[in-house]
Amino acid sequence: MSDSFSIKVNDGTSELSLIPILDMAVAEELLLSLRECTSMSKNIVLNIEPVERISTPCVQVMLAAAREVEASGGRFLLKNSSSGFERGMKDLGLSEYLENWSKN
Repeated sequence: MSDSFSIKVNDGTSELSLIPILDMAVAEELLLSLRECTSMSKNIVLNIEPVERISTPCVQVMLAAAREVEASGGRFLLKNSSSGFERGMKDLGLSEYLENWSKN
């Protein structure tokens, strides 16, 4: 398993592949990766398949990034399902965001 984020750009969309554990220790790296994505593309897609666990700091980073992307007219979306990601979002009471980001 990879322990670093990877970015692919295709057709004006940046795809950020996440890592299994999204906690306080990687929140800053996630922030920097999302900033890099937004500097390259209007639309951002997160590949959440590898996520086993997510904590509040990383969710806060994602919420801020989604707000920035959407404010600039872009789309912030999720790709591939992950029970760990879904469970974390539901535990934090953020199912609405999960549903909105999962719409294609």
